[in-house]
Amino acid sequence: MADPNLEKLQRQYEQAKARLQSARARKAAKDRKLDARRKIILGGALIEKASRDPEVTRLLMSLVAGLARVQDRKAFEGWVPPAPAAPPEVEGKGSGSRGEADGTGSGLGTEEGARLDGRTSVASAVSETGAQDTEADGAVDPDVNVQMERQP
Repeated sequence: MADPNLEKLQRQYEQAKARLQSARARKAAKDRKLDARRKIILGGALIEKASRDPEVTRLLMSLVAGLARVQDRKAFEGWVPPAPAAPPEVEGKGSGSRGEADGTGSGLGTEEGARLDGRTSVASAVSETGAQDTEADGAVDPDVNVQMERQP
């Protein structure tokens, strides 16, 4: 017959191992929740900033257009990023802002390729560019010139 003390120690060891595994699982779940919360808050801040800054709007559209996974791009089909309000122009004077060459007053030149003055849908950028706008590591290529359609 086995030593009762040894059996008791073995049982305690198994219980401690189960408690440790459970504690690790709780910590991992807590970490995932915190990570998701951070992403949601950061995404909201980015979208809000894009509503005030055309540069950030262009960055946001570039990030969405550069999503590599089909299911991720699909989540943005039909989504229209917030467009910055156009600054009022003074009569008799051009605003002199950069990028006025496209005639939209959006501050974005035609070289940038994205016309944000007409609330452009990201879906058009995603469908036109697909995943080929990402580098090998999945990062968005900053030199990609995304052509957008203007929606009414």
